[in-house]
Amino acid sequence: MSYRIRPKDPDMSATLRRIAEDRLNRAIEATKAETAETRMPAVHDIRKRLKEMRALLRLVRPDFDDFKPADRALRDIGRELSALRDINVRCDTLGHLADYVDLPDDPLAPYLAELTRSRDTAYGPASDSLLATTRTALIAMRDASAHWRLRHNGRKAIFTGLSGTYADAREAMGRARETRAPEDFHEWRKHVKYHFYHAQILSPIWPEAMEPHIAAAEALGELLGQHHDLIVLGEEARAAGLPAAPLAVLEAGLHDRIAALEKQAFLDGARLLADSLEALSRRWSVWYRLWRHAN
Repeated sequence: MSYRIRPKDPDMSATLRRIAEDRLNRAIEATKAETAETRMPAVHDIRKRLKEMRALLRLVRPDFDDFKPADRALRDIGRELSALRDINVRCDTLGHLADYVDLPDDPLAPYLAELTRSRDTAYGPASDSLLATTRTALIAMRDASAHWRLRHNGRKAIFTGLSGTYADAREAMGRARETRAPEDFHEWRKHVKYHFYHAQILSPIWPEAMEPHIAAAEALGELLGQHHDLIVLGEEARAAGLPAAPLAVLEAGLHDRIAALEKQAFLDGARLLADSLEALSRRWSVWYRLWRHAN
């Protein structure tokens, strides 16, 4: 896969440029979707590529002088697409209401129908200009990335960034455990996803050892994503005017499910992030040197 370091790359700057070109080309291609049905998964794909790009930049952040403007540009592209993303998430989230509460006469059907019509309109011709602007910004980013350079050629270019993101994930887990605030769980998920992407990029250093770690990071990110979805579901149900009786049933069901997810997340997080910052960095650095010597 292209989202990996490769022994044939002459140095880490070349790796950065190669991965960036591939991810940005994929995002650019997704902007060409022409119908509402194809644009919904296309916007999701674009946002995924932006997340992969931002994770890539964080891996080399301490060694990359252009990090701030590049990261800011990627963030701004994502923000422009947030309205499209949000309305689709709201429709999908309310569609899962029946998983948690039995509503023989669905009081939210008119609200959901109107929301669905708004979503379909937003993803139709109304989004032509937005996707064209997004494509232009992505092309500019791809062209700029061809000139990116790092200060170091090898592992020194990446291991400080790897360590920083791992430390952020451990700190965010502790904060979420202390506060139990939804925004802190969301922040924890963000840093877990960055670590997941970093592990993917570095997976060739020892695939047999890295793959279980990658799978664990991905699973934890998905679990924290479910946690966020349930928080959003409760907010959407209240905003949509769900009557008091079914709302109480829904909130009780969500409370129990959220509590179960949090318990599992802290267990899985403690396992994934069990190593000290120094231990993980030292082990992966040794694996990296052995991989380079073997190739």
